[in-house]
Amino acid sequence: MGIDNKNDKKTMTAEEILSSLYDGAVYTELLPELDSEGAKAEAITACGKVNGMSVYAFVQCMDRFDGAMSIAQANKLVKLYELAVKTGYPVVGFYRDSTGRVMQGNMLLDVLGELLSASSTLSGVVPQISVVLGNCVSTTALLAANADFVIKTESAKLSVSNSCCDGSKSAAFIAPDEASAVAKAVELLGYLPANNLSAAPFASEAAVGECSDFDSVFDKDSKLTLFEKYSDVAELSFRTLDTAVVGTVMTTGKSVDNKTAKKIANFVRFCDAFSIPVITAVDTEGFECLGGAKTILSAYAEATTPKLSVITGNAVGMAYLSLAGKGAKVDAVIGVNGAVVSPVAPKAAAYIALSDKLSGTVAEQDKQIDEYIKSELSVENAAKQGFIDDISDYQNLRAKLASYLDILSAKREETLPKKHPTI
Repeated sequence: MGIDNKNDKKTMTAEEILSSLYDGAVYTELLPELDSEGAKAEAITACGKVNGMSVYAFVQCMDRFDGAMSIAQANKLVKLYELAVKTGYPVVGFYRDSTGRVMQGNMLLDVLGELLSASSTLSGVVPQISVVLGNCVSTTALLAANADFVIKTESAKLSVSNSCCDGSKSAAFIAPDEASAVAKAVELLGYLPANNLSAAPFASEAAVGECSDFDSVFDKDSKLTLFEKYSDVAELSFRTLDTAVVGTVMTTGKSVDNKTAKKIANFVRFCDAFSIPVITAVDTEGFECLGGAKTILSAYAEATTPKLSVITGNAVGMAYLSLAGKGAKVDAVIGVNGAVVSPVAPKAAAYIALSDKLSGTVAEQDKQIDEYIKSELSVENAAKQGFIDDISDYQNLRAKLASYLDILSAKREETLPKKHPTI
């Protein structure tokens, strides 16, 4: 599902951006004659097809007052968001400038509030993507950050002020240039449904390689990784499995820090909002702080989309409860041969259980501990006790996951009526 990126680092016009975004460079401009103090409004709004799906987009125009936000521009964007509510099409915003027509005073501030409200109303209804191509700070940065995913070029900035960080850690994707950023938006849209009532798209075909680890059980060359440069604790990706789009969370054996926990939780909530199944690979001994565990547990427990967890390494204590246990309300848990389920660190559990039985040299004691872990803390033993649902090797894992997703395709789960969770 990938596409080729261009390496041209030139600044693109608004028309060039829209032509690169839309299939066949075909789109309909919306409110093209809207006036802003004697000139056309500082942004172009449009609708067209991306990967065959209708998508709204707006681009700030540098040749119109440098794209500065005005009452006319804000009203134009509000109109676009209103259309998105009515039709259920995703919204992609291209940001070049964060300045505002300050001479318009509080009237500008008021319409910006209306614009932020419209964006928030759309959250969870249609996917929203922000593509940041210039210095985007202050109020405009808040609007850009309000999207589900942020794509920015390496030289662009997304921040509350010019003196702060450039916002790279908040961006799901960092592109080397403008053309690559547009291409990444097109690629991302290929994994997303139009709205929360539509099914996620399917790939045209599924190429299968040798299934030797968690990565390889999915369709070849289907992975789109988010926040790729900013965490080695967990990998968040969209992929396809038998052509069906899924979201995957893969922990890598390290303790999960609070920032990574928040990214995992936000990703799970997005997938849940748009009914994208979540498949989690569990290999971690826990969390660096209680807040991270609470954040992830809440996200998983609230999500009603199909959820499958695969224990690929150590599922220990809070990690098991938050990512695979009953507290996370996971639909099915599969243990890979050789993986471990334990209430505390495996060696600590072995020491506690064998405290009166350990004997011999240190090497002999280590051997006894290893044998205890393999026999008593194995996924095979956990399956016998009913703590997990299935066992598999990697060669059969793909078929098992596909089978469970097929079973769960008719999943219906109601939640208690409430405004929102408080944790």
